[in-house]
Amino acid sequence: MTSNNKPIHMVDIVNGLFSKGTLKEAGASAERQESGFVNAIKAAVKRNGNKPITVVTQDQTISGVLDAEKYTHRAESGSEPYTDVLIKTTKGELKISMKGPSAPSLAGGGLRGIEAIIPGIASRFLRSVLQTHLKNKLKKGQKVPDVYGKLSNRDKTLLVIGNKKMGGPIDFMYIGPMDVKVEKTPKLDTIVVNGALIQAKEYAKSHELYFRLRARRDDQTFDPKATFKDGTPKIYSVSPSRGDSAGRLVVTDKPATSRAVISF
Repeated sequence: MTSNNKPIHMVDIVNGLFSKGTLKEAGASAERQESGFVNAIKAAVKRNGNKPITVVTQDQTISGVLDAEKYTHRAESGSEPYTDVLIKTTKGELKISMKGPSAPSLAGGGLRGIEAIIPGIASRFLRSVLQTHLKNKLKKGQKVPDVYGKLSNRDKTLLVIGNKKMGGPIDFMYIGPMDVKVEKTPKLDTIVVNGALIQAKEYAKSHELYFRLRARRDDQTFDPKATFKDGTPKIYSVSPSRGDSAGRLVVTDKPATSRAVISF
């Protein structure tokens, strides 16, 4: 079901039709990317007489594609679901997580989502972060530097793929520009899009992945006594401007060279 292919010349999809120009829709960039991808598939299926088509990306080919739609279910954990788009094929559904080329988060769904996949891992990381800050003599009220923690092979695979509680598990990650573009090919049953479809298991296997803990607001500072109800350190103070009382925990493949990478 997969093969190597590379797009050559692109035209944009607008409102599900082949046209020149830029794909512009209301809403966030992520919504634009999801809508563009779904519309591209729907338009191609319609152009092919509502028969199955082949979707080609920079490194994968998905054949027997019948339809695509945005994933509208909520994750059981209450976080944003891992799945953004469903691709319906003659062999069943494929769950796709859509990402931009510089997405700050690859997986996790925040603290609740991470804990729903691997119970206890986020708490263990946060306790290690607190000890690191105390060892480095960070004082209450000071600005908190971002901290990274390298994930094990097992943990990174579980976190990238997700589970049912998180609206997964996902089959592929689509990584590409927010404006989805396609090549108009001579074959009515084939389109080429400008992103890369990467099998979730292969992505986790081929990338080193890290937890990243950062402030939600610029005015949050270090508070070594702040904790969640279960006693897990929050690290951060309450934001005076917005009221946020904890940091943001995400999974990334790009640790900053100037920041600490801890073991936990």
